[in-house]
Amino acid sequence: MLRPERFCTADFLAILLTLALVALCPVAAQARAANPAQPSVLSPDEPPAGSPFSAALARAQAGDAQAQNAVGTMFASGQGVAKSPAEAVRWWTLAAGKGLVDAQFNLGLAYDQGHGVAQNATQAADWYEKAASGGNVAAMYNLAGLYSTGHGVAMNHEKATRLFEQAAEKGHSKASYNAGLAYSRGHGVAQDDAKAARLMLKAAQANHPRAQYALAQIYAQGIGVPKDAAKSAHWLERAAKSGHARAQYSYALHCQQGQGTPQNSSAAIRWYKEAAAKNHTGAMCNLALILLEGKQTAKDTAEAERLLTRAAELGDPKAQYNLGLVLLNGQDLTQNTEQAYYWLSLAEHHGVPEATIPRRQAGKDLSKAQREAQNAKVLGFKPAPHDEK
Repeated sequence: MLRPERFCTADFLAILLTLALVALCPVAAQARAANPAQPSVLSPDEPPAGSPFSAALARAQAGDAQAQNAVGTMFASGQGVAKSPAEAVRWWTLAAGKGLVDAQFNLGLAYDQGHGVAQNATQAADWYEKAASGGNVAAMYNLAGLYSTGHGVAMNHEKATRLFEQAAEKGHSKASYNAGLAYSRGHGVAQDDAKAARLMLKAAQANHPRAQYALAQIYAQGIGVPKDAAKSAHWLERAAKSGHARAQYSYALHCQQGQGTPQNSSAAIRWYKEAAAKNHTGAMCNLALILLEGKQTAKDTAEAERLLTRAAELGDPKAQYNLGLVLLNGQDLTQNTEQAYYWLSLAEHHGVPEATIPRRQAGKDLSKAQREAQNAKVLGFKPAPHDEK
């Protein structure tokens, strides 16, 4: 019997702390005091007099910190003047030295990314710290990322979580998501499932797809909240509409099985297709089985074979098992015993015990040389590049 994928609400505590920081990379450079060198003075005919840049430049040269920060931003973006990251850093340094929070953040970002100045995570952390102390939410988030990874500062999960939480209180959705993960895992703080659920809900309501998917798992398992299949399906649908591949696959299963939402084969097929297009192997496998069966939609053996083969090549053991079975039986696809033996051997090698008996059956119809050739292929198997989102 073909074995379709089954939806498993993965233990929420195992969700990896995935951070979406701005260009956080380890650097070897030692921290050095920033040199607040005076910015170069543009020649009178560059840019035209009376332009927004010229007006801002005049105020900046007179010592206005807001104008200095604005001029730096114009140089960084090439707005009204030739782009020059180094000039941007010069002006931001002047404004940051006067305590302007936005300039402190911009300067931290420049050191973080190495734009206009040598990349230096320690300097970035110093400026982020100043900007965060002044209430800059983006600085809180980026500084939390540095503490969580140990770039430029000693790794400190407690500080990271507190900073994420501070940013979350000011409406930063990614910070809410990361703080929720931290509280769910006890990462730098005492584990608190109820608080994790509240933070994840806040991020989900702000249309953060990963938070929506995670919240669906929270409701499915009743972690910090009562179990609620309808709410789980609701948040899976929200995440699916945002393009989250695993949510699209999971919501397709909910629609196919009528779990937390009315049973709807058309919706299930639609979401399987969406997830399959993003290389979600479970979706490929389930959609292939639907196409082979031909009950919920028109039968399409060619597309089913393409989907199963792609999923199997990506390394999905269940797809390898199902592909091996249909190639061995020869009912829906052209029988190919040698290929069936190969895929069933891979499935068994990757932990599918049901593949053992049909693999042996296929092996009986092959010569020793054929079996040895396929066994060598199994040992040399490498999954195709995988770009699931």
